[in-house]
Amino acid sequence: MTLAGVGTLGGLTAIAGAQIAPWRTDRSTHGDAPVWIEPVDTSATPAPPPPTATAPGTLPSREEIISHYGARTPHYWGLHPDSSWSTFPTDTALTRDSVCLTFDACSDSSGYDERLINTLRAQRVPATLFVNQRWATAHRQEFESLVTDPLFEIGNHGTNHRPLSTSGRSAYGIAGTKNVAEVYDEIAGMHTWMATNYGLQPKFFRPGTAHADNVATQVSRAMGAWIVMFSVNGDSGATASANQVYQQFLQLRPGGILLAHFNRPGSETAAGVERALPVLKARGLRFRRLDEVIPATTSPERPPRW
Repeated sequence: MTLAGVGTLGGLTAIAGAQIAPWRTDRSTHGDAPVWIEPVDTSATPAPPPPTATAPGTLPSREEIISHYGARTPHYWGLHPDSSWSTFPTDTALTRDSVCLTFDACSDSSGYDERLINTLRAQRVPATLFVNQRWATAHRQEFESLVTDPLFEIGNHGTNHRPLSTSGRSAYGIAGTKNVAEVYDEIAGMHTWMATNYGLQPKFFRPGTAHADNVATQVSRAMGAWIVMFSVNGDSGATASANQVYQQFLQLRPGGILLAHFNRPGSETAAGVERALPVLKARGLRFRRLDEVIPATTSPERPPRW
């Protein structure tokens, strides 16, 4: 069967019998409104020089990516492009009752929600943390504490927190990348920074504003990282009330991927998470990192195997 709800992964199919949880996106008044994405000025900080194929992380060269993908025309722009994940298969004993919590850190001008991270640690809840390079460099001590904590997996949230477009599209007033070359730079800058400084090889990428086109997802996959979106919008860009966060977390079902934020300590995200986690545990849900439930295949032309 095709991977309905998470894109067709380059038009290929999964092994027969794989069960995919139906994805849903928050359609409440605060879920689709522009406020859910943190407004970040991306024009002030230019992308660093692109890495070469010999840089730590063993990325394909910029020229190779441009040659292979530069002439392709995207046919989709939004939150759930082909070759991305919004939910994950739940047909194994490991994943049958599992959900994934993912939290983003978006910009250098924000902060660090220590209460939220401490809540996850106290309750031994694993999570995947998508970190933008500007946030990581501005919060180096906090970032390093997360890197060394086995409870957390670090994902790539981009170099300048830009929507991932190959045709100059924008989302929520934030200008996206203009072409395949800029898509490469947005992914490669943070990837190389983490590989060089911490030996990290991020397997997953989430674009700024969680918007991408289908060609950009192919580029990301060719660079070794799945693009991961979400099925439940947990905190509306850290603008939701504690009760709204609580209610959104309760929408999680097996196979679901929740998006929230840990870069707004003044928000009510942590309070809502504190209420929601015991309820979800009582329902029998198990929390997993993305690397436990999504396969790390090396090519966008190869389907996942379960």
